[in-house]
Amino acid sequence: MCFAGVLLLSACSGSVDGPVIEGNVTGDGLDAEVFGIVIIEGDCIYLHDPQIESRYPVVWPHGTSWNPAESAINLPDGTPVHDGDKVYGGGGYHKENLDTYTVSEGVARALSCVDNKYGEIAVFNSDSEIEITQR
Repeated sequence: MCFAGVLLLSACSGSVDGPVIEGNVTGDGLDAEVFGIVIIEGDCIYLHDPQIESRYPVVWPHGTSWNPAESAINLPDGTPVHDGDKVYGGGGYHKENLDTYTVSEGVARALSCVDNKYGEIAVFNSDSEIEITQR
């Protein structure tokens, strides 16, 4: 339980693990679709939407981590996501109040990666199940 005390705070907060920005545990139930082709580029991971030729830095669900041996994103259930995979889940696109969704290091990383004309970041809900729709 995240509210139980300071000792458990780290278990409730997001993190930055390699290029992966992990989201906080929150009760947010954003209802937009978050999707795109995964692009891993240095310290940034993007979701690319080819229909509008934009890419968005991404905050992954709580429990997501980086697997450096495979250069893969490990979803909370252990499923690997690789560069070029197409993913889909629930969440939203944001450019304000980003500290609601991840830790300050994650916010800084996401902002440093933004290169879309909207200035937005893709944020999966903390408990979103991510579908890999194409490999």
